[in-house]
Amino acid sequence: MKYQPLPSATNAETDVVFTPEAWAKTIVRLLPLYGRVLDPCRGQGAFYNLFPDDCEKLWCEISEGKDFFEFNAKVDWIVSNPPWSKIKEFLGHSFKIADNVVFLITTNHAYTKARVRLAQEAGFKMRGILHLPTPPKPWPQSGFQLSAIWWQRGYLGQPEVLHAVDQLA
Repeated sequence: MKYQPLPSATNAETDVVFTPEAWAKTIVRLLPLYGRVLDPCRGQGAFYNLFPDDCEKLWCEISEGKDFFEFNAKVDWIVSNPPWSKIKEFLGHSFKIADNVVFLITTNHAYTKARVRLAQEAGFKMRGILHLPTPPKPWPQSGFQLSAIWWQRGYLGQPEVLHAVDQLA
């Protein structure tokens, strides 16, 4: 993981990477969202704006004074593009309050020993994975596969490879 950025004080700036609308549409369209749905890093609302109207749409955004780590209500779904330098912290808190967690991250972020163990100890297993092309700059060009990773509480099956009919339509 030579080219993977390491957490540091300067990563706060590089953690602010907005999700292209086409990527958010592709991800949200493939998920069976219901109930209470939270975007803990709303940003410009790429995911939040696409949550179905019959869901209770919730959000946090640190730059607007709503800190995800202070949000403790139970939700059915969390869908977001979290700051990559804080993936473990975001996963840990998400696993406490949600039954389904979907993050747009590089695939290697999901497979560290610590994160796999964190999911297992919280009763989560990877339910699905959707590989996506890396968006153009200013998106980080790391060389690692970008994916939407879906973890589900109590899931016992094998991870499903999700497919978009019209990739990025």
